[in-house]
Amino acid sequence: MKYIYLKAWVNELHKKQFGLESIQLLPELFVLQLKGSKQLYINLSRKDSYPFLGANCLDTSSAKTIWQRLKNASLTEISLAGNDRILSIELEHRDIYQQLNKFIIKVELMPPQPNVILLSGEGIIIDALHKYTYADNSQRQMLPNLPYTAPKTSFVPDLDEPLVGVGNCNDYFLSLFFAARDKGVDNSMLIHNLSVLTKELKKLTRKLSLQKQDLKTAEQADYWLACAEGLKPNLKAIKQGDISYTAINYLDEALRSIEIPLLPDKSPLDNLNQYIKKYHKAKNGLTIIKTNIGKTEHEIEETKLLINRVQNGELPELHLEKQGTAKQMLSTTSTIDKLLNIKLGNEYQIVIGRKATENDYITTQLGKAHDYWFHSRIYHGAHVLLRCFKKQEPTLELINLCCSLAAGYSKAKNSANVPVDYTQIRYVRKPRKSAPGFVTYTNHHSVYVSPIDIRKAREQLCLN
Repeated sequence: MKYIYLKAWVNELHKKQFGLESIQLLPELFVLQLKGSKQLYINLSRKDSYPFLGANCLDTSSAKTIWQRLKNASLTEISLAGNDRILSIELEHRDIYQQLNKFIIKVELMPPQPNVILLSGEGIIIDALHKYTYADNSQRQMLPNLPYTAPKTSFVPDLDEPLVGVGNCNDYFLSLFFAARDKGVDNSMLIHNLSVLTKELKKLTRKLSLQKQDLKTAEQADYWLACAEGLKPNLKAIKQGDISYTAINYLDEALRSIEIPLLPDKSPLDNLNQYIKKYHKAKNGLTIIKTNIGKTEHEIEETKLLINRVQNGELPELHLEKQGTAKQMLSTTSTIDKLLNIKLGNEYQIVIGRKATENDYITTQLGKAHDYWFHSRIYHGAHVLLRCFKKQEPTLELINLCCSLAAGYSKAKNSANVPVDYTQIRYVRKPRKSAPGFVTYTNHHSVYVSPIDIRKAREQLCLN
């Protein structure tokens, strides 16, 4: 992070004091739990590290609690070194003997390895997230009971650089963190879902190979029958241990001879029964095998197409949410594709139910708690779902467009000033054993709009 932004952030917190409840550690994140339901976060990413103050921004239930000696300490001052990106967080703590002890937390926000070090008031190292010796760093050691020394670098603070496009630096750091985190989550979900699909593709390819082997076997039905017919009248002439027998091919018009392979560990009758079994299996299974091969080839093409669509960013839900099996992804995608919908990049999708079963599906299965739901208030009509893939608040213009679509796909499509209710899916309920398409909802807003169809909506969104 640029020095000038860190400096501005420290100035925003100038003279603010906080009570400290505990210190917790998450991957690449150092958290000071403050009294009053606030947290001071230190993002320790190798790519970009910075602090920000928040209020219950993150779930820390899985965090590891460290440095418990600082519980109930008071955070008295936060400062930034004059020559580098090193924060100093000063604390005071009164022990059980009512002795006032001072501590300093040094936060080194420099690449490639940000670090957090706990010092005594005299500057002696008590602990550090990353410890090392001269063998690891020829400049200094980071070990308990040694005096703390700042790193020697050629860094020059960018004090004259303006803060471009940034008002409040804490808000800037906060938004920066969540933008980076969401992008990381997207990538991890994408990688997971692509991995599931790729494994399914390999599985289907192996399945197709085995089915084609079965097909070759099934296509030998006439050969198996010829072998069986050749063995029938000659069982007494065959001895167990023989590896083959030459007989007349009764299926050949010229009655030429056929050499029949035998299993030497089987009796002549067992060899005959083996060929009869192969014949019946091949004869009965040929049509089934061909049908199964067609199904498998279709599944392979569907899976390949889905992988390409995911890689091209066409299916935001597979980027942003961990899905189930490949078959579930294919089924879900196929169902969504059949619905009347408008895709707005990887942020939104408008889905319209044209019948009761579709209404049930988009409301009770497809919609997530943060998505928005729309329905004409008095008239029967479509359930319209606005899928918010990044859990963001839609614009008023987009909400009004969805309201107009709900009116347009209702019994009032030829009317004007149609009343439409909208709320988030979290407030929509389907009573048990209720009819398809029937729901109840609360916490809704009502507006009056003019109905439009999907063609008009696409024009307004400049998608045609």
